[in-house]
Amino acid sequence: MSKNAKSTGSALGHVLALVLAAGLFAGGCSRDNGLPKELISHFADRGIPITPTRFQAPLSSRGGFIVAQYNAQTGTNIVATFKLARVGPENRQWQRAIDQAGGTVTAKEIWGVAGRPAQFKLKSGAQFEYFYLLVTADGLMYLIAEYAYG
Repeated sequence: MSKNAKSTGSALGHVLALVLAAGLFAGGCSRDNGLPKELISHFADRGIPITPTRFQAPLSSRGGFIVAQYNAQTGTNIVATFKLARVGPENRQWQRAIDQAGGTVTAKEIWGVAGRPAQFKLKSGAQFEYFYLLVTADGLMYLIAEYAYG
């Protein structure tokens, strides 16, 4: 085997190792902005377990939502624990919550709080700008939040 063939094989081996390492690293990284995990943890710390059926929290955004099966007891606990106020359809926050949930949901009721509420200061030091609980007629609840700037 020539010296050139050995160095080419060695370089190829290094490239393959780097590609494999990058693939393993990327596989272990979160594919969202962290909001679902922090929101679920924040609720769990207050005795409110949430089992998401799906979520959306793009890396390119500060916001997102979690979708879970609605349960009246859980909904009541969320409203009471986080001191949420009912948002009526005449309130501009009604449409904002729907838009933040993807724009295609039909809300039966919405509860929320905005303005960097103290009850949404997170263990990580982050803060949510707002939080909405959107309940649909088909038995789902959307937990909608957005990280505050700074």
